[in-house]
Amino acid sequence: MDIFDTILESKGHPADRKDYGKRGKKTFSKKSRVKVYDTIAVALRRGYVGQIFSTKGAARLYVISKAGWGKKSSGRIAKGFTPGSSTPSSEWKSVKGHSVRTMKKHGKQKSKKFKQYKVEK
Repeated sequence: MDIFDTILESKGHPADRKDYGKRGKKTFSKKSRVKVYDTIAVALRRGYVGQIFSTKGAARLYVISKAGWGKKSSGRIAKGFTPGSSTPSSEWKSVKGHSVRTMKKHGKQKSKKFKQYKVEK
């Protein structure tokens, strides 16, 4: 493997890389800040509304939210934040802000501690 292959391999979505999917090969720094579940279904069962989580094979972060109209079977959904997409941003501040707003909306968070994550209008 030459330097050009290494550079191309490091860019883009992790699923496009040759070694993606082999357990223990790649780690993502954002995932160290959140709880990592085996699957999304397990996370929705065990987690709470507003919790940030990831799954073992994912390069993205998720926030647990309540389902809107049309209610899903569990009443909860997972909102995904994919690196490289522009809407919504996958930066930590954006994900944390969504989590705090979700907790505040559904009654889990009432503190002004997270005022810094308020969306400016």
